[in-house]
Amino acid sequence: MRILSIDSSLGTQLAVVDAAPSAAGARALQVLSQDEQADTRRHAESLGQMLSEALSVPEVAERPLDAVVAATGPAPFTGLRAGLVTAGVVGRTRGVPVHGVSSLDVVARRALDELGAHEGREDPVVLVATDARRREVYAALFRANGPDDVTRLTEISVCPPAQVAQRLAEQAPGQDGEGGGVDVVAGSGAVLYPELAEMSSCHEALAPVSGDALTQVRIALARLERGEELSTQPLYLRHADVQMPTARKRVR
Repeated sequence: MRILSIDSSLGTQLAVVDAAPSAAGARALQVLSQDEQADTRRHAESLGQMLSEALSVPEVAERPLDAVVAATGPAPFTGLRAGLVTAGVVGRTRGVPVHGVSSLDVVARRALDELGAHEGREDPVVLVATDARRREVYAALFRANGPDDVTRLTEISVCPPAQVAQRLAEQAPGQDGEGGGVDVVAGSGAVLYPELAEMSSCHEALAPVSGDALTQVRIALARLERGEELSTQPLYLRHADVQMPTARKRVR
């Protein structure tokens, strides 16, 4: 199964992944081609060239794609839209399904992978906080759901870093960080606002990025195997920074 994965929620990441069943029954994932750029404001300019190069690699071009997976945010409007539109165009032109995965879910899974490898903690809780601009973050709490997926424990909040603990405590009492219920903080917001790590009982921040194209595929496959529908509806959570002007009132 050949899957194109696109994440434009921070910079731009793109990968073509081969997912083949292994002897143990699990899927063995192999990255056939990948590319990324870190600029958070050049998604539209970058995606076309990145996509062309990724799909022209001989190992990719020899077989058709079977699916596309795209990040659904939450993230700033323009970058997220560029990735989702690109994913939709590829899906329509190639006649393959397009699936969506939340960007915060991917950061949480990466953090859990790293936490498990270094700490071996049992059933840790991850606070994911990613940059929402305007001095705010997108934030939610997560736990592992098997080796490749996560379960979100709260709704996603968009708020100033100082309000994160209160917002999450209202939704998940006892897991607000102050009581030691959060094991680690992850995401680009943790880098921009180091004070968020103080909400963690271990005062540690992991995976300070928006997501990962390969991890996005892992989550999508785990959910598809359970029969879930993966909506590509973008999670904007608020209006775009640029608004169309309203009609001027007539002067009488």
